Amino acid sequence: MMHFKLIHITSALALATIFSACSEENHAGVLTETESGTTIASIEGSVTNEKGKPVASAKVSLISADHIAARMAPIKTATTDKSGKYTIDSVSAGDYALQISNTERTQSGYQAITVENDKTDTQKLKPATSLEENASLKLKLSAYSLDKGDTLCITGTLNCIAVDDKSVKAGTVTLEEIPPMEFTNIALIRKADHKVTTQDVQWDFVPGETLEVSSIQIPVVISEETMKQAKLLNDKTTLDSMIVPVTLSTSLENPILLSDKGDTLALYKVENDKNNSKYLTVIPNIDVGTYSFTVSSSDSAIQSPQVLKAFGETKSGMKIINNDHWKAFGNVLGISFWITKDKASPSDSMFLLSKDQDSDVYFSLVAGKKSDELCAEFFKRDSSSSTVDSSGGYYTLKDSSCHKILDGERHHYSIFIQKHHVVIAIDGRVVDTKDFRDQYQSISPITIGNNKLENLVIYTLGESITQSDKGWDLLHAWLSAFYQLQK
Repeated sequence: MMHFKLIHITSALALATIFSACSEENHAGVLTETESGTTIASIEGSVTNEKGKPVASAKVSLISADHIAARMAPIKTATTDKSGKYTIDSVSAGDYALQISNTERTQSGYQAITVENDKTDTQKLKPATSLEENASLKLKLSAYSLDKGDTLCITGTLNCIAVDDKSVKAGTVTLEEIPPMEFTNIALIRKADHKVTTQDVQWDFVPGETLEVSSIQIPVVISEETMKQAKLLNDKTTLDSMIVPVTLSTSLENPILLSDKGDTLALYKVENDKNNSKYLTVIPNIDVGTYSFTVSSSDSAIQSPQVLKAFGETKSGMKIINNDHWKAFGNVLGISFWITKDKASPSDSMFLLSKDQDSDVYFSLVAGKKSDELCAEFFKRDSSSSTVDSSGGYYTLKDSSCHKILDGERHHYSIFIQKHHVVIAIDGRVVDTKDFRDQYQSISPITIGNNKLENLVIYTLGESITQSDKGWDLLHAWLSAFYQLQK
């Protein structure tokens, strides 16, 4: 049995946006962020020190929640008056952070704010921020394979630093003026190609102290919202065999995850990933909380048979051939992907087809009669049928399931087949279940149509999920949690 370190969290973590302080220099050549949305708000904030006294002349920067300081300048700035007050006007809808530091740059603070996009009246936000002594970071360059000219930023903050000769010689880089806070994401910019890759972290900074990081730590956060359906359907907040996405920027060959107990989780590399940083792993049993893993390398780690194929994005006409694991679990198969499509035309009506010349039954995902519908269609070989498909076979359409998701919004689509039972979930919610007289003996290789599918995952599930005494409730809960983790 595998054991994992579990750190319980509260819902406040979901609202925590990452903020930090950094010098206002080094913004040459970067772009100023533009505000999103149309709702206008004004911010009338106040700043105090740890004793509760007003801080005059403090620098206040308004930045986006996903700010990367090496590429962006603050949206707006302000300075506090003698009573520690400041005002920022004309802020559009969106998620932001307030980055604040005193004139000596020895103390800093942050404030997460959200301007709602469904308000008609001007919103007045009155954040109160208390400054604390800055923290710092000392990072071993080998942890993220950093070299001279590479840049490390804490996402959603003004904290960035470029690796210089001194850092290379020391083997470490030090980042100063960080407000005390737990940060959960960083951005890495490589000098070689200037591409930005992000990495989930769990860095908890304490006032006046230096956090030392010598290896990559991967946090996996399981929120109460993720397990909501499991609790509702099964009266438990636990699920088995959960497929979890992992973002990892590393030069390690055959990376794996290690728990604090030394247990090993294999990582499945996602193909066709433009950032070359997406992986999937399978956690045997999950509960609400945060799981912490260290990244290592192993040539002997056994890949989980649960993940069969995964692609960051598909290409028109690509064929996905079933591998050995796929063939072994061929009639228990799930397919999920994200899609953003505003109506389909006859020329691009095919999205996905699972069929070969030996298929007795097959299915396809196609545009429906209504241009905003995506339909799952299920066919059975029938020699008496007068309908001949493109492969020359005679098939009869047995059933279909159509849903309005080609509406220009981003949707998550899942279809899971176990022998003769089919479940379809959209955005984590089961919208259709079907039972057929003729069962699938094996799910055929897949051909992709002209429409791009993102984060396509082909997987299987064990009997603890698909043959539970709870019927299909556990599968429905699993699909809901899987969607939440993919968001």
